[in-house]
Amino acid sequence: MRRIAIFLIFSFSHFLIFSQERETTHTTLFGIGKVNHLDTYLSPLEYKGPQLSVVSETHRTLQRNPHVLFTTLLQGEFSYTDSPTQNAHDMGGSIRYDAGWGRQWKNVLWKGLDLTAGGMAGGTLGFLYNNRNGNNPAQARANIAASAFTRADYRFNIKKQSLVLRYQAHLPLFGAAFMPQYGQSYYDLFDRGNYDHNLRFTHFGNALSLRQMFTIDVPIRHSRLSIGYLSDLRQLRTNGIRQHQYSRAFLIGYTRHLSLKRR
Repeated sequence: MRRIAIFLIFSFSHFLIFSQERETTHTTLFGIGKVNHLDTYLSPLEYKGPQLSVVSETHRTLQRNPHVLFTTLLQGEFSYTDSPTQNAHDMGGSIRYDAGWGRQWKNVLWKGLDLTAGGMAGGTLGFLYNNRNGNNPAQARANIAASAFTRADYRFNIKKQSLVLRYQAHLPLFGAAFMPQYGQSYYDLFDRGNYDHNLRFTHFGNALSLRQMFTIDVPIRHSRLSIGYLSDLRQLRTNGIRQHQYSRAFLIGYTRHLSLKRR
């Protein structure tokens, strides 16, 4: 009986969600740019070099309530950076996922301008490896955060071609991050179990960060060519360690718009 009740609840929820018309916009972007790394756990020096990025975003609205927007963000990156003296290298990578809801206002100030504001929650997993270090050659990256986000879409026509300008900004508000103490090895932390406040609360004071993205969509057949610019500034200061990752990238990809009818 319990299994039947669970099945009925799941089926009813599925019907409520998918029996409505939905508008879905999916964007995939590939980026190439530069990054500036600092992690004093590995080195007191800043490392600079190229970085490759992949960004996947999905925005969904229900036709019955077009003012509510559900957004997901998946971002991956890989970098290979050099020290100022060119005798040491860092290799790093990370993957980030965020999801949340927003309130959308259409045709604000003038026709074609839509504004969205809301909140998101997600996390990041990554690593940074230094080829010069012996005892502590690598640093793990793991954090979760609640963020505020805003988005502006402006639709306009040029010679009967519909273009879309879009600006997005994500501002982490608070969360938690993993961080060893300065000088604490991962051997002491994991093999010996010497926990020393390695899970830290993050906020504006110790982890002020900002992600901004600007794109323009140009129609091409059944999809849109997307060209843009990404600025991702991340900082963290805790347990006697300072970290920052300042990256900027040129983006190119495509955007598809889908409308799912009632069934």
